[in-house]
Amino acid sequence: MTEVTVAGAARDWLAGQGGEVTLRLSTRHGCCGGQAGVPVAEPGAPRNADGYTAREIDGVRVFVADDLGAGPYHIDVEGLFRWRRLVVEGAMGQSQD
Repeated sequence: MTEVTVAGAARDWLAGQGGEVTLRLSTRHGCCGGQAGVPVAEPGAPRNADGYTAREIDGVRVFVADDLGAGPYHIDVEGLFRWRRLVVEGAMGQSQD
């Protein structure tokens, strides 16, 4: 099972955004042809929940992509006022083909 924690500030911010978050890999491409899966967190549920496992963490419904890896991952929020965004600390995953 993927280990995920949610910071208090992120939990409070997500409560005002519907109380759900999606944690998945996003493929990033390098300048010389390389690629890596970087973990990202987005407020809300995924459009299609196939391939995700949903669970409750500290009052937040977290949808974790099945291909994410064991982690650990820590979801937090940064920024000020309406320019806040979620950030993830954790291991990089495999590239997605």
